[in-house]
Amino acid sequence: TFAKDRVHFLRSYLKNATEQHSQDAKLQPQTIQEDLSFLKSFLENNLEQHVDKEKLQLQTVQDGLVFLRSFLENNRDQSNHPEELQALSCHVVEVAYKAVFVIDSLIVGDISYYSLMLFDDVTAEIKLLKTKTGEIDSIEAQKPTLGLRDVPSQAGRKWSGVFHQVPSQGSISTINKAVVDLKDQEQAIIHQLIGGSLQLDIISIVGMPGLGKTFLAERVYCDPSITSHFHIRAWCCISQAYCKKDLLLGILARIDPKAQYSEFDEDDLAHKLCNHLRKRTYLIVLDDVWDIEAWNALTISFPDHTNGSRILLTSRDHGIIGKPHHLRQLHEEESWELLQKKLSVTREEGFPPELTVLGRQIAKNCNGLPLSIVIISGILGTLDQGRWKEVAERLKSNNKIGATEQCKSILGLSYIHLPDHLKPCLLYFGAFREDQEISVKKLMWLWIAEGFVQKMESESLEKIAEGYLIALINRSLVMEGQQRSIGGVKTCRIHDSLHVFCLGKAKDQNFLHLIRGYDRFLNFDEPHYCYRLSIHSQPKHFAKSKIFCPHVRSLLHSSCGIGSRGVSYNSCFVCHLKLLQVLDLEQINLGFTFLCELGLLIQLRYLAVSGWIKYIPPSLENLLNLETFCVTTYYSDFVLSSLEDIFWKLQKLRHLQVRGALIDLRLAKDNPEGPSMLYNLRTFSTPKLYLGQSMEKMMMKFPNIRRLKCCLLQSEESSSESTRIVAMDSLSQLESLKLLLGKITANCIEFHPPLNLKKLTLEDFSWSIICTIRKLPNLEALKLIRQAAVEKEWDMGDIECMEEEEIFPKLKFLKLQSLKMVRWMGSGEHFPSLERLILEGCAELEELPSCLWETFTLQLIEVHGCLYSAGDLVRDIKKQQMDYGNMDLKILISEEVDESSSWSDGDSDGWLPEEIEESSSWAEILDA
Repeated sequence: TFAKDRVHFLRSYLKNATEQHSQDAKLQPQTIQEDLSFLKSFLENNLEQHVDKEKLQLQTVQDGLVFLRSFLENNRDQSNHPEELQALSCHVVEVAYKAVFVIDSLIVGDISYYSLMLFDDVTAEIKLLKTKTGEIDSIEAQKPTLGLRDVPSQAGRKWSGVFHQVPSQGSISTINKAVVDLKDQEQAIIHQLIGGSLQLDIISIVGMPGLGKTFLAERVYCDPSITSHFHIRAWCCISQAYCKKDLLLGILARIDPKAQYSEFDEDDLAHKLCNHLRKRTYLIVLDDVWDIEAWNALTISFPDHTNGSRILLTSRDHGIIGKPHHLRQLHEEESWELLQKKLSVTREEGFPPELTVLGRQIAKNCNGLPLSIVIISGILGTLDQGRWKEVAERLKSNNKIGATEQCKSILGLSYIHLPDHLKPCLLYFGAFREDQEISVKKLMWLWIAEGFVQKMESESLEKIAEGYLIALINRSLVMEGQQRSIGGVKTCRIHDSLHVFCLGKAKDQNFLHLIRGYDRFLNFDEPHYCYRLSIHSQPKHFAKSKIFCPHVRSLLHSSCGIGSRGVSYNSCFVCHLKLLQVLDLEQINLGFTFLCELGLLIQLRYLAVSGWIKYIPPSLENLLNLETFCVTTYYSDFVLSSLEDIFWKLQKLRHLQVRGALIDLRLAKDNPEGPSMLYNLRTFSTPKLYLGQSMEKMMMKFPNIRRLKCCLLQSEESSSESTRIVAMDSLSQLESLKLLLGKITANCIEFHPPLNLKKLTLEDFSWSIICTIRKLPNLEALKLIRQAAVEKEWDMGDIECMEEEEIFPKLKFLKLQSLKMVRWMGSGEHFPSLERLILEGCAELEELPSCLWETFTLQLIEVHGCLYSAGDLVRDIKKQQMDYGNMDLKILISEEVDESSSWSDGDSDGWLPEEIEESSSWAEILDA
């Protein structure tokens, strides 16, 4: 009777939870400082009027957890009683997990007598914990504070604030670019690579973690003398846990990015790589090699044709292989120089004389490790001047423990001084593989699904998440990777020493648990409340494991060894994890049948799957909390069926990303107004949109869309002139558009783009459409891929004969790919802001516009697969720009062809079937 009564009450109390369970009601403990706010938010948003006794009990839980959270925040840095605080923190987290488990179990209908009894236990334990806080307070009142606290004084305000604010637009501080001058070591390695014997030679950069081995290798790899000397360059990160097939695929992807090799076995891949390198001068960088076995696995693929090819590797082990270059620690003066550079942006009035002595002492006690100096600068930049002495004293007291241990201590100190909202974001990097280049887009979507991103008025969650990432970059904790064409970071990663720290801290706080390899599956001792689980294994081992963690909320799989697309794996056991909120199976081939049981996981906010998927089951319409849905299908000749029916019912959906297929999206003829609007949708790829009046109505269904990738087709109603208008100007927030014009006669359409558009990709286009887009006031990146007709000229005209608004006023990035044009003409200032130009596969191009010779904003021109004459023109541009003082312009020219070469058309990869050929290579637009 007790159990039934309690179920009746709590179900009544949570009646609307499944409908209202949104971003304001996240249920995830995070770190010691954030682990209770989630429950407070949930209770505040769902507390209803019920019988006084039960309402009082729920209110007691809420008030108690909020009190304990406040206590931990106020005492987190005290060092007088660390054991008592740590024990209390662990106990509080455990109680919070219990409370969340009970409420989540009720929401999904998974009721047990045990879970109901926990509700009373939570109330009793909170009272006990509040008693313990009183005991700690009484001890605290009798002892002085010795901890390092971040409480800026008025006198030191000028040193703080830069890193505490989340910029509305997001900007990466220039201090993150500051580096120490290693010119002597850089030149020594370059000399070894270019000079010496013609036989294949191996050079090793060796040294302890944090010395900057990878950074030095990157500087050498990108040096102009290296790029011009070697025909082929490729970079491969090995790390401690590696798979030979992944390494071979990674190198081949650098050398031959358009080829598909995933179905080949290791021996075939090794042979393919060897053939690519044969008789060509190559440089292969093997970063972070841990043992000789990794080298032995790859050595057969590196032929020696006595042409001066080189292997450059980085390692902590001094005895791996090759000629070692021992990377030295920084001298005291170099350490001080680097620290000053990292802090230069924050000192508008120069480096304060009173801090010079402390700064030098801090730099000295970093023991010559660049990583330690970089991390400590992120701390100092947030502290007032009065706190520098405390930092210096702490480093001095730890100076005898050695450089490596000192670095670990500094990492811990940096974590302590992170704002509360950034701590879980940093620890989450532990879920990814060591040295992995992480997609920023995916990372931010996961942060949002996990509830790390705090809502703010007038800012989207994605913009706030971007601000979090920039804050971590500006603190020198996260490293930038690839850059987006319109600015911003596309990929990022963290140092492997920080990765180890994040894993250890996440495990200690029960924030995240990591399983590596199949043996760990067999011996996995699941914590009673395992909240997040990241698994790094081969797909077949994941499928065999059938791991069962009933309390887990997030399950992420990262493949160690890319599985064959021909082999699918039964992973239906994950459907028994009913409390899942995040499920990432993007690297598991689920086969031909989509898991219908996933529709039972009503708590899901993030879902990523892949396989030979043709059909999305109707049961997924139950996922009313779903915010991000990513589907990768290995087919390329079909429309993903039934998704269009489910799509309109997922009102909380923010990001729908389909790779490898299209979504046939139409409004019903008998109901042209269609279903309800999707106000939350921000990213959508890749629908088939049909010309006609219904298209404009369709666009109005997602008014807040920011990234859209679509294939434009003709319909029966689009035969008349009035229905050939591509009206997208109503999408006022759209920033990125990728449009495939299919079999539509591009000259006959009238394109109305949104004025706020920043990035545009057009495929199968006509030059006539350029007259419309060059007027866009905010366009920063433009990619033109294949013309619809064979037009040999692009004449931009004389700028003096045009209105000023008809040029590309803000265009910074321009890519022309697989175009048939021979002559590209234009005089005057057509591109007043252009910084980067890429010409790829334009194998007939003989003439470039004269305006390029006078575009002094240019920083980089890349030419790939074009005529020698085009390369000569680019070299001439660089020469003239240098004559005019633009010494920053760099050019990169590769795969030049002569006029007699038979170059492929470049407008098809040869695998698109006839019915999809209308949309050209839309697969590329999905993955870009």
